[in-house]
Amino acid sequence: MARPKKEKSLHRGKRVYIRFTELEYELVAGYAKDAGYPIGTFVRKQALREKLEVNYNIVADLGEIQNLTVQAAGIGNNLNQIARYFHGGGLASRGMLEELKRCIAEIRELRQEIVQLGGVYRGNSKTHRK
Repeated sequence: MARPKKEKSLHRGKRVYIRFTELEYELVAGYAKDAGYPIGTFVRKQALREKLEVNYNIVADLGEIQNLTVQAAGIGNNLNQIARYFHGGGLASRGMLEELKRCIAEIRELRQEIVQLGGVYRGNSKTHRK
């Protein structure tokens, strides 16, 4: 028994041909894969300006993230103590300035570790996951 034919209004009989460079094709193929669509469907939806829903799966080493969270909490605690000292009328001594510089350096190192773990996020802040 043959498969039933689609209604005339649902049949996609018109074709559009487009040429990509190798790099363009790889980019489009990557975007389509990220969105979970075949390339043809992805390009059609983009051409018709339909909203595409992209889902990202984030894989992380929880132990490493926990370690970074503990480090960030310690740095935050140090900065809070320094702020409390200055708000209480404390004078800016050489030791206090050195402590501030140390905290800032630790924050920069922590940021570098986070970037190495997950990369720099350059996405759409409105993107959501299911």
